Amino acid sequence: MARITDQKKVQRLKQSTMELVVEKGFGGASVALISKDAQVASGYFYMHYAGKYEMVNAILHEVYQEVLVKFDDLVNHGYSFWETVEKIVLHFIEIANTEPVKIKFLYVLTNDYSFVLDNQIRENTYRIIKRLLDIGLKSESIDKNISEDDLYLIMMSTIFQYINLHFKRNKTNIQDKETKHLLYLIHKLLK
Repeated sequence: MARITDQKKVQRLKQSTMELVVEKGFGGASVALISKDAQVASGYFYMHYAGKYEMVNAILHEVYQEVLVKFDDLVNHGYSFWETVEKIVLHFIEIANTEPVKIKFLYVLTNDYSFVLDNQIRENTYRIIKRLLDIGLKSESIDKNISEDDLYLIMMSTIFQYINLHFKRNKTNIQDKETKHLLYLIHKLLK
């Protein structure tokens, strides 16, 4: 007889995983701690995921998919390079202000050497970065010496670091003035 999946329990597992990875890092968030925090048995965790890496990777895929779909839509929409960059930044700020644990989760995992980013996520991200770079170079909106790695570093790292610094110093949402300053910094780095 097949077991019925309780979606509320699965959601609690995902939320607890993100919160504990943010709080303790990838290495410190054990299946036992995640299960306890989510108020489910460890067996329930293993019924759905082979282990912590699979759980974290599944969540990462969900979060990245949400972001990548938005990026893909923006790049395909025909906006200028700078309009696309602004909308990407605004999207990250919106996530940071409404679901800060998601941004913190991404930040922790992208800076945790014990966690290896899935190749599919990396390939999809760079596919979009390459398309954005092509738009920027074709329109002469950015320095011609900017590479894919440079654009990734400037876009992703700068946004994540800026948001992380904000949350370390403040308990408030990121305001328009701060968002404009982040856009100013990105513009200076790419021009």
